[in-house]
Amino acid sequence: MADNLTTTTEVDGGVELYYDRVLLVNAAPYLVHDRFAQRRPLPQGNAKIIKFRRYTKLATATAKLSEGVTPPGKKLAKADIKATADQYGDFVHITDVVELTNTDGELNKAGDLLGMQMGETHDEIIRNHMMQATGRTTFTTQDHLNKTDIDAVVMTLLNADARMITKLVHATTYVGTTPVRPAFWGILNTALIDDLENVTGFKSTADYPAQNTVDEAEWGSTGNVRWLASSVAQGPTLVGDPYTAGTIYWLPIIGQNSYGITELSGGNAKSIIKALGSAGTADPLNQRSTMGWKSFFVARVLNDSFIHIARCDHS
Repeated sequence: MADNLTTTTEVDGGVELYYDRVLLVNAAPYLVHDRFAQRRPLPQGNAKIIKFRRYTKLATATAKLSEGVTPPGKKLAKADIKATADQYGDFVHITDVVELTNTDGELNKAGDLLGMQMGETHDEIIRNHMMQATGRTTFTTQDHLNKTDIDAVVMTLLNADARMITKLVHATTYVGTTPVRPAFWGILNTALIDDLENVTGFKSTADYPAQNTVDEAEWGSTGNVRWLASSVAQGPTLVGDPYTAGTIYWLPIIGQNSYGITELSGGNAKSIIKALGSAGTADPLNQRSTMGWKSFFVARVLNDSFIHIARCDHS
């Protein structure tokens, strides 16, 4: 297998070619799918199994108590959802000539790009598992985003006792401000932004009374759904997309405790740097260094009743 070395062909030496030292900003999408997940650590010594747990709510206690008589009480009923974490990772090669002829710190730039790659990898894994939620609605009032069908999804979640994630944002004393309702979160592809803005009652984040509550990827709200927009949200233009067909977009609308992911802190996600010559006899002249990352990661839908996939097209 060919070794994908980063050489001076890809990164020209500063002494050989003048180049703009103001590096172009890497095109990074908003990574939104991990925002509302339960996070669980992967305990050391417990193989690759991570356990999520939920409890069934207790039945109401409407029977009157009799004087001096202890009621039978209730037994807690739990549901454990086990998932096996898989390992992911990647790395880049950098030659000694690159390091000698460039002054911009190629390893630093490689670290930035690898960190971005790791974030996008995890976000894509979460997105794909979200799409496996069983609750799905294809918009019927219109094929594209509309208030009637969005409100119907909200009612489906409420009837399943799903809890909203955000609280009421009160109006301020400033002229023209109105409150933002408590809400579930929805995620949509940026291609649908024009349709979102045409939904009856759409409120732009610019019109929110408190800007400190606005998520960086948030575009606005419709009733009891606040919407995040991302170019990597599920849509028919994604390469290798296994979930959509034709022009259909899939939009998860999310309540509390609907899905879970592996916690990346505590050393689970690692940055790995190998210096020149660290490969021993495989690099006898100290010509190659590498930088990479690896992590154990898994995402799972925990309660299908608390997440719903709305499906629509683009008008």
